[in-house]
Amino acid sequence: MSKIEVLSAELANQIAAGEVIERPASVVKELVENAIDAASTSVVVRLFDAGRTKIIVEDDGSGMEQSDAVLAFERHATSKLHDEFDLFRIKTLGFRGEALPSIASIAKVTLTTSTGLSAGTKVIIENNQLRYEKTSSRQGTTVVVEELFFNTPARLKYLKQDYTENANSTEVVQRLALAHPEVAIQLYIDDRSVFQTTGRADLLEVIMNLYGSFVAKRMRPFAIKHNDFSVTGYLGKAELMKSNRYSIITLLNGRNVYMPRIQKAIIDAYQGFIPPSRFPFVVLHFTIDPTLVDVNVHPSKREVRFSKEKELENLLLVNIPLALREDDQTVQLQREQPAAINTPFNDEQIALDLDYHSFNQKDASVNHDDSFEPNQKTTRTYLSDNSNDNVGLESKDTPYIEPFAQIGRTYIIAHDGEGGFYLIDQHAAAERINYEDFQKTLNATMRTREPLVPLVIDLSSGDVARLTVEKIALLKSVGIELIEFGPHTYKVVSIPLWASEYDERLYVNDLIDQAINDQMLNLNKIRTHAIATMACKASIKANHHLNIVEMQYLIKELLKCENPFACPHGRPTIIHIDSNELAKWFKRTGL
Repeated sequence: MSKIEVLSAELANQIAAGEVIERPASVVKELVENAIDAASTSVVVRLFDAGRTKIIVEDDGSGMEQSDAVLAFERHATSKLHDEFDLFRIKTLGFRGEALPSIASIAKVTLTTSTGLSAGTKVIIENNQLRYEKTSSRQGTTVVVEELFFNTPARLKYLKQDYTENANSTEVVQRLALAHPEVAIQLYIDDRSVFQTTGRADLLEVIMNLYGSFVAKRMRPFAIKHNDFSVTGYLGKAELMKSNRYSIITLLNGRNVYMPRIQKAIIDAYQGFIPPSRFPFVVLHFTIDPTLVDVNVHPSKREVRFSKEKELENLLLVNIPLALREDDQTVQLQREQPAAINTPFNDEQIALDLDYHSFNQKDASVNHDDSFEPNQKTTRTYLSDNSNDNVGLESKDTPYIEPFAQIGRTYIIAHDGEGGFYLIDQHAAAERINYEDFQKTLNATMRTREPLVPLVIDLSSGDVARLTVEKIALLKSVGIELIEFGPHTYKVVSIPLWASEYDERLYVNDLIDQAINDQMLNLNKIRTHAIATMACKASIKANHHLNIVEMQYLIKELLKCENPFACPHGRPTIIHIDSNELAKWFKRTGL
């Protein structure tokens, strides 16, 4: 007796459903994608009991003739591929012909469709039995899926609680709405409207409908072009940063996909604008020649591969920081400067900081060059006053920021001339100033010396394998030169000149660890890390008293920076509270 048998069509469909249909959200995704492929301008999604009892997807697309409606439930039947060459230039969201038969194998399905040119068709599948009949119907297609997983109780058992399944389905529909702002999409859960978009092809409007006006107002447009691809969308400001990477939304040719290397490039591009442990909120559409994309990696089509990924990474790493620097990264920072700027304190007046330490301009003594610092060896407080080398806000539209106090000898308070005020973190501000100054100097030349105490670094066999010749060369470019000193040992023969003031071994180990563990390490990134560390060590610290003139000079130099809104580690340097916000705090908005 033969041991090998051909699986029945029903069993084959149930196995296929295990790959395609994992939960109610999977059903929603497949049906909405089919609706969009049918050139719909409006799609309505309705869920009942988190999709367990019923899912309805209605569209106004092209619809189907009776023969096509019946054939659509055959496995691998599709209108989107005609020959093997089409597989290498996929332009639709679906193409495998697996979604409808997979859904019908684990649920009760009713499909009603019409092209609008003749009578409609109703197809009903229950217990793998298909029947159909003519019916009256408007143009478009309506699919009703009932009793999901009724014949696969094990999968039904492992569905999460309703709120979790609803959240998954909502996210799926949101991503499709972002990918297709030209389609009006509505979502209802248990007859309650969750959101709806207008279909006016306005991505920012869709973002506002999904996430609210607070988020929409803090998104800036972004667009770049290349011979083989283009990128459009919106970048979130620093204040929209998240604790996870789920808000990095990447949409490829109208499909929500996961692109690990591209996501990492976006995160790296935000370095210096948000802290390392936080993630940006972005919505980016990638339009790429279909011949360069392989969407046939997994039945869910969630992960894709495409050629020229490295070129795209490099474009994002260069252009995202440029776009963020062009924009205001604090609330209403750039404004017209008043005709006259008057210091709020004259020689006889005294300004009190909030720690009750007094200072005034008459007693302040500051020399606006590098000799100003109390201890120049360990502290470099401000840049030299050379506006020709600075291209920050001061060379554009310098805001009116007049300091008058400190909080905790750490934060500077300044008024904006319009009834609001600024809070400036003096250490973060000095870090940004020093970082950009050191960046110019160290990118041009690197002075090194031998360690004061011989440094020998022991590595594991795995780390030795990952510390390639290229990575050793990158370390040398930032002043750390290594030579082999044994099977698993390296001797450090040079370090940056400035490192003598700090823990040399700790600094060297930190950079070597970064080189070993970062697969996408590049010269710019490792230099950035070295310069940021140096800038942090060289800047004024918290709990350091500043007088009025010192505050004024610090703010002036900060506004000359290319990115005055964040320190090199991504922490904000300056926060603005305007008069309207103050009025809201004190419930004076009705006056």
